[in-house]
Amino acid sequence: MIIEYIQQRPWLNFLFELTVALTAAFCIGIGLKIFLIPGNIFSSGTSGLAQIINYFATSIPIIGPFMTVGNIYFIFNIPIIFLSWVKLGKQFTIWTLIVVFVSTLATNMIPLTVVSTNPLLNAIIGGVICGIGSGITIKYGMSCGGLDIITLVISRITEMNVAFIGFAINLLIILASGLLYDWEYALYTLISIYALAKTIDGIHTNEQRLTALVVTNNTDEVVNAIYKSIVRGVTILEGQGGYSRDKRDVLMVVLNRYEMFPLEQAIRQSDPKAFINFIRSNKVVGHFFSRDQQRAMRKQVQVDRPKVENTEDFNFFNMPMEFDQLYDQIPQEDEDE
Repeated sequence: MIIEYIQQRPWLNFLFELTVALTAAFCIGIGLKIFLIPGNIFSSGTSGLAQIINYFATSIPIIGPFMTVGNIYFIFNIPIIFLSWVKLGKQFTIWTLIVVFVSTLATNMIPLTVVSTNPLLNAIIGGVICGIGSGITIKYGMSCGGLDIITLVISRITEMNVAFIGFAINLLIILASGLLYDWEYALYTLISIYALAKTIDGIHTNEQRLTALVVTNNTDEVVNAIYKSIVRGVTILEGQGGYSRDKRDVLMVVLNRYEMFPLEQAIRQSDPKAFINFIRSNKVVGHFFSRDQQRAMRKQVQVDRPKVENTEDFNFFNMPMEFDQLYDQIPQEDEDE
């Protein structure tokens, strides 16, 4: 409710997005300068590559002092920003550029501070803090740059998990950590990257899709409540109780994790005795709406639904158009935008 209220007011939405960008940037700076760099632990993506180059660059005459982790991080992101402009859109790229620029300033300005000499603690806390920065940017339509953008582009094409793709690429950084420091520190780098990836997964809920199986005797009421609550298709399966042999329906709904609560509330209100089971879906192929498509679908339903005096008695089964027909009218996302 709060997010929807903010998004409906442009100036408030701008301040909110700016706050997200600044918070993410300082999370990156804090994670690097207070936990990872002092602990000789590499971060993931371009930050980790910047740490590797900085390891050698400090001994280079004249340019060595300028080759800080923050500056190298910014240089790496220049071509990636152009990729973002082409593949992920202008607004996403502008906010990402702000995050990258402020992250560079934060990394350069925050003094190198040793909070703990425990490498395991540095790896976990540093990875989580950097993961928070990356996760909130992805959640709210921007990025920290680097592999975030590359993995987002790949995930749009292949529908693979964002964190998994980044983790695979980061294997090179883990090997570099072992060669430059010690193989024990390579393991700490692995732990840090894993903590970062799991944190991103926990925040970036759009990539976590679930299948809800609902066993109910009040099919019409439950389906109608689901359609009023979330914009998802419902498949009705025939079921039978194993003990009583009573006939009952099983409803299947594929949804994002952020839709779990409104779905459960809608089902409980329409059938308190319904049985609900949530299962994680590894991959979904077919009609699955993004948030923009959901908003477009709501507008389309408002236009095409029949006029009724009592909205409480309105039933979505009386819609003049089938769900697939409505889906075909919704603009599909263009991967090139």
